Amino acid sequence: MRWVKLLIATNDIEADMICNLLEGEGIPTQRRHRGVNHYLKIVMGPVVEAEIRVPEEKLEEAFLIIETFSQQAE
Repeated sequence: MRWVKLLIATNDIEADMICNLLEGEGIPTQRRHRGVNHYLKIVMGPVVEAEIRVPEEKLEEAFLIIETFSQQAE
């Protein structure tokens, strides 16, 4: 399975919400703290950016779920 970047969450709280939404719809997720953010996470905790990744074949579906959720929240 090839994992691809879906988006960058501004912090772990936002990442948790997005991952929980997608996983609730059956889309597996991965979270990565890249580069210096990986080390900042150790020092600063949940306030650093996190890259959210999904399987390549689920990318379009994941975008659609997030878009639909965002429209309902407005």
